[in-house]
Amino acid sequence: MRPAKKPRPSARGAGGTTPRLDGPIDIGPHDRRIVARLTQLSPAAVQDFQGAIREASAAHALDYVQDSGERILIPVNPVPVLPTRRQLGYLARVVRLLNGIVARVGEARLKDPVLQAMLELSEAELEWLSLAAQAPGHPARRVFHRWDAAIELSNDIGAGNTRFFEVNSVDVGGVHYAAATREVLLAALESVGVRGLSLSSATAGRDPRAVLLAHLREHARERGRELGFVAIAENQEFDAGVTEAPSLARYFREHGVDAECVDPRHFELSRKKVVTFGGKRVDVVYRNIELRDVVDLESEGHDLRAFRVAAQQGLFFSSPHGELDHKSLWEVLGAPDHWPSLSAAERRVVKRHIPWTRLVAERNTQGPAGNMVDLPEYVRRFRKRLVLKPNRSCGGQGVTIGPVTSQRAWESTLAEALAAPCSWVVQEVIAIPRRRSVTVTDRGDFRAENVFGVYGLFASSGGLAILGRASRNPVVNVMQGGGMLAVLGLSDR
Repeated sequence: MRPAKKPRPSARGAGGTTPRLDGPIDIGPHDRRIVARLTQLSPAAVQDFQGAIREASAAHALDYVQDSGERILIPVNPVPVLPTRRQLGYLARVVRLLNGIVARVGEARLKDPVLQAMLELSEAELEWLSLAAQAPGHPARRVFHRWDAAIELSNDIGAGNTRFFEVNSVDVGGVHYAAATREVLLAALESVGVRGLSLSSATAGRDPRAVLLAHLREHARERGRELGFVAIAENQEFDAGVTEAPSLARYFREHGVDAECVDPRHFELSRKKVVTFGGKRVDVVYRNIELRDVVDLESEGHDLRAFRVAAQQGLFFSSPHGELDHKSLWEVLGAPDHWPSLSAAERRVVKRHIPWTRLVAERNTQGPAGNMVDLPEYVRRFRKRLVLKPNRSCGGQGVTIGPVTSQRAWESTLAEALAAPCSWVVQEVIAIPRRRSVTVTDRGDFRAENVFGVYGLFASSGGLAILGRASRNPVVNVMQGGGMLAVLGLSDR
């Protein structure tokens, strides 16, 4: 188990239109059909439906553990998302292209002074990155990304207006949860007469676990081995947070690959410097722990020599290059002066899908409209168009959304950011589409409501998989009271 990671909208100049925080109502005909069916259920039927979801969620380990030790089931939104084949195909191409761009950034990070300043790592983290750079092949490409995005599925038929607001590239959450949510909700909806839905990869996207497993197999083959044993590396002293690792290990075993959860301190080295655990040779280390936590273990005096050899030999997936998933990566992608090697096609994708983002410091920089601006003054003046975020945090920690923040609180957050230069970013506000869903009334039946929905995209040769999350809060995060949003497809029948 592991805790949440450590803290780590289009403004077009003064005359631009202030974007809305809440996007359009994202509902299509099949969504309406499902909502209509659910709102017709009697209170008794609603109770049975929710009970079926709870029972299946417990059976599928769709849960997390609070600091108190209490195991909490993650809420499942009753109305699924139904992407189209066209949307899935387009998003898969975009994500694969972005994966390639970020790999090149990772390869250049150790030598490029601009990238060093914009994607800052501690000296201890850099030591691990340098160690991994010695591995054979292309370690910067051995990274498992989850690209988080706002997507309107009902009206944007090609998904061309998708906006990515961040990427997670190590210790990635939601792989098991997304898969479990699909299975849980599909069965529950069938029990109340909602038919015609499926888990077909052609219309629902792939199972995220299958996408990850395809990556792991490829990684092993690149190293000249078939994938026999995967060690999922995590600090096993953490006894609170998300609980996906044991479920992932079980999935791998069910699909012919031995797997265990292993603390970084427990790896072993043979006399020939073969990394092992429990007498078994490790083919791939799926890294479910950030380098910052690894550095903490070493600073406490723990022996991680075998783990270091695993990095040097290229066993890690994600490699240490996954630590470059800073929010400032968006500035690297979006500022042509910083990264001139993008192809014309890559520039089009970045321009279309990556929002304007800048590291916060006393500086002049190119604004969203292309003109030079005094950044602190611009941020102070155009609060309603912007969001402030800690550069290396996740889980919604510290996110301050201008349109729903008072000017006084906004300037206080800006002052905090300026006091620690380049540790925060400012980004265009992205309007988050609202899904049509249902909630339980005081009478016990369902009534329609709107929720914010966001997505995480995974892609490999195994295809595209989508994690969906929903919340009444525009900062959509499961650990902050959000829930899972199942991504299903239409049955060919």
